[in-house]
Amino acid sequence: MMLWVRKIHKWASVIVGIQFLLWLISGLYFNLMDHGKAAGHTYLSQSKPTAHIELDKLVEPKDVLEKFQSSLMLASTTLLSQPFYLLTHKKSLYPNFENNYTLINAYTGQKVIIDNVMANALARQSYNGPGKIHSTKLLDSSIGDFPQQRNPTWQINFNDEVDTSVYVEAGSGRIVGHSDNDKRLADIFFMLHFMDYASEGSFNNIQIILFAFVSLWLSFTGLIWTVDLGFRGQYKIKFFAKKRKIKLFDEERKSMGTVLFSTHSNLLDGLVEHDIILPSTCGGGGTCGRCKVMISPKINATSADQLHFSHDELAQGFRLACQHFSDDISHMTLMDVTNASKHTLELMHSRFVSPFIKELRFKVTNGYRIPYQAGAFMRFFIPAAKSTSIPLALPEELKSHWQHVKNLQFDHDACTRSYSCAVSAMTTDELVFTIKIQSAPHDSVRPGLASHYLSNLEIGETVETLGPFEEFAIKQSSEKNIVLIGAGSGMAPLKSLIEEQVAIQHKSPNTQPPRQIHFFYGARTELDLLYVEDFYRLAEHNENFHYYPILSKPDEQWLGATGYTQHILALNLDNLGDIHGLEFYLCGPQGMMDDVISLLTTKGVKEEDIRFDVFK
Repeated sequence: MMLWVRKIHKWASVIVGIQFLLWLISGLYFNLMDHGKAAGHTYLSQSKPTAHIELDKLVEPKDVLEKFQSSLMLASTTLLSQPFYLLTHKKSLYPNFENNYTLINAYTGQKVIIDNVMANALARQSYNGPGKIHSTKLLDSSIGDFPQQRNPTWQINFNDEVDTSVYVEAGSGRIVGHSDNDKRLADIFFMLHFMDYASEGSFNNIQIILFAFVSLWLSFTGLIWTVDLGFRGQYKIKFFAKKRKIKLFDEERKSMGTVLFSTHSNLLDGLVEHDIILPSTCGGGGTCGRCKVMISPKINATSADQLHFSHDELAQGFRLACQHFSDDISHMTLMDVTNASKHTLELMHSRFVSPFIKELRFKVTNGYRIPYQAGAFMRFFIPAAKSTSIPLALPEELKSHWQHVKNLQFDHDACTRSYSCAVSAMTTDELVFTIKIQSAPHDSVRPGLASHYLSNLEIGETVETLGPFEEFAIKQSSEKNIVLIGAGSGMAPLKSLIEEQVAIQHKSPNTQPPRQIHFFYGARTELDLLYVEDFYRLAEHNENFHYYPILSKPDEQWLGATGYTQHILALNLDNLGDIHGLEFYLCGPQGMMDDVISLLTTKGVKEEDIRFDVFK
């Protein structure tokens, strides 16, 4: 149930958010626009033509009414300085609504039909611009410039610089109005502001009614979600935090003792305080589903629990540790404890390897060398701090790439993020990470908190981490050739896997036939190709390594492959050898990985031969 509530809430927020943005844009336009021009009055004549009426020649109104007995009323009017009687046969509330008129010459008593000649003359009389009439047509259907006009109307178009159109009602000779390019632009913004997407010329439309219901649903589902989170204990005030004792058991139901948990911290973070580490790639967001525990007594399941556990597992007490607190819990069974531990890392060196990606090199403060498999990642604890939207100490040659970003300072709360190691432990005693500095899509959204904090660290500063977590690794027992596919900051784990394999082959060259390594890596421009010279050099000196750099937006000097990584892989897949003799390792944007997995599955690659590392 709550899963559907969250989905409805998110989609409703998208609809409401888009319309609020349109209101903001159109409202800004209304404040800046020239209201005279926006009304279409650029060449509207303000002078009233004078008429000399010879009263003794006028036909008696009663004679006209007797002749046209179906008339409801008679009124006198002046057109082209001549007197006329206007007979109304059908009367609506407003002139632009459906009405039925007959125009009578007040001197002769004869019926007058407003043809194109008379319509042109009426239009010229109301127009004071430099243009000449270039077309005239009678409109019987709805009029785009005046959607509320329901009566047949002449449209007279002038060839001036704003494309003025004068509209003359065919039954009465009334000037419906002027329209030009300025008014048409204003009409677009009125349409967006009043949600008049059906061009009804009214804000009382079905779109606004539906939007009101969507907004109501947004409020209603948001209230349900808030109340649900409250009942599940997701709101905690640190001042009122207490300590609770919880008995812990391992996966084999053996006792691990009793530990104290703060009611302010979720179970995942509470375990870290006791050096008990559960796997988690999402940093406690409930999306990865890795931090599995069994809780007693059973407590209400969150929507994240319901997403990752079956009905039977929920009934047994399975929950995600990141989604719950120690309130009302007495026993907890840990399903997957890792060997990861906490470390304090000191920054030794940092440099930009592309305009938006920075390489950071750390060492453990106590001098201990952390062993880990290539492809491992560390979880970083980012403290609350002030940050900037543009990295500090940005090299001069990269400043042009950040010109579109407004330089802002902002405060952020503490958070956690996970980053993959970009080198193999077999080649260095440093921990190296390539971190993409996430800029904000617009000013109302803050940029990436962790990436900006880490990129602004100075040499010698420290950061707390947890790990390493080894979940993405090459099968060392396999003899199959290796194909790695990546893009963007997905470089990090793939680079470490390549370095590890090269080091293994160099260390034991004769133990078995060397495995061929094919590396497909995509970027936008040549500046975004990470470590390109290193890989060219490796390919030149190692006949078992093959490098395929791909650019989606190359310049004219680029001689390599162009397009997207998945497409270049598809073109070259048959040249890599027997498809069943290959293993595939993926890391990059989700869309790219989905396309590659679909391609490989179609080609008959087994599921166990496809491994991927989701962006942390």
